[in-house]
Amino acid sequence: MIRSTVTAESNQDSLLRPGAVIETALRGGLISTEDIVCRDVLVDQIGRSHPVFRLSVDDEPIAILKCFGPKQGGTDGNPARERLIAQLCHAEKLAEHLVPELLDWSGPDNIIVSRAISGAAAWSFDEDGGGALNRAEAWQKLVSLITPRLAAFHRGTRHFGRPGANVPLPFQAPPPWGLRVFDGDVPHELWQSPNTAAVLREFGALPHCVAAIREARAHWRQMCLIHGDLKHDNILLLPAGAPPRITIVDWEMSQIGDPAWDLACLAGRIPMSTQSTDTWPAHSIDQAVALIQPYALASKLNVPSLCSRLARYVGAVLLMACVQYASTLAAVEGDESLEQLKRATRDTLKGRAALTQHLLERVDSNL
Repeated sequence: MIRSTVTAESNQDSLLRPGAVIETALRGGLISTEDIVCRDVLVDQIGRSHPVFRLSVDDEPIAILKCFGPKQGGTDGNPARERLIAQLCHAEKLAEHLVPELLDWSGPDNIIVSRAISGAAAWSFDEDGGGALNRAEAWQKLVSLITPRLAAFHRGTRHFGRPGANVPLPFQAPPPWGLRVFDGDVPHELWQSPNTAAVLREFGALPHCVAAIREARAHWRQMCLIHGDLKHDNILLLPAGAPPRITIVDWEMSQIGDPAWDLACLAGRIPMSTQSTDTWPAHSIDQAVALIQPYALASKLNVPSLCSRLARYVGAVLLMACVQYASTLAAVEGDESLEQLKRATRDTLKGRAALTQHLLERVDSNL
């Protein structure tokens, strides 16, 4: 039996359509004609930023297929980076199990196929995402699982950041577009949507926001390989077992860059979930410190510099979140969630120096 949880569509362009997944999987060697005739083959569409599908046989997930369409400037990532990261990590046993394992695939080149992963997105475990844990408990669980693994990955790829290093071409990229947004070298599609252009114009009219973004860009360092888009959607947790498992997905934005950017992407969720009128109340500062301290200990990076760069980058991360959220709306006017996110972004950009000082006051001076 063949089942699909989505409506079949014709494959009229280079993107993989839901109705074509099973046929494409057959051509690519993931399933056999026997599977199709004798077993229950199921397709679930699970992606948002890309067409992503989970393929199951007899209710056992066997593969994840992610399809990349025509290049859209610098906001949609590069599939070559994801392939290289997977090959690097599994060939050198670097941060084993942190990156999904690629499967043999003889289908179209614009489709990346990895082994199906158990687990749920990190955001789904806290109360904001409908989970059983309160924000503090969910954050502590995430931090305890991810910081040693992330530090190990960053440490193991520092040779790419050394002068004269032989860096694979796909990893040679400018800073994330959130750090370049007011310098005239951002992807043109950001200005093609009325919603995203409206958000960018609003922030561009605020001199302190423009200055803060440019200051953050000036702090950018190329030190190691980074994920580049380490939001809670891209972190899968399997809390059962000993120890609990964590996997990071969607590595198409990875590049040679600043490890503090990955930390800032994680920390960007802190002000998004606060219920206080103060964007960074004491308990939010403590959450950021809970992320920085174990990471700094494991990575052996300079704590004051790490705090300073994270405080600057997190404003850019929030600005990117504003733009990305606006792109999902029918109209930006009057959307309460967007207004709250924009306020958190403005406050963070304006208060970057104070945020740095608060972090330094609370972080362990012995690190």
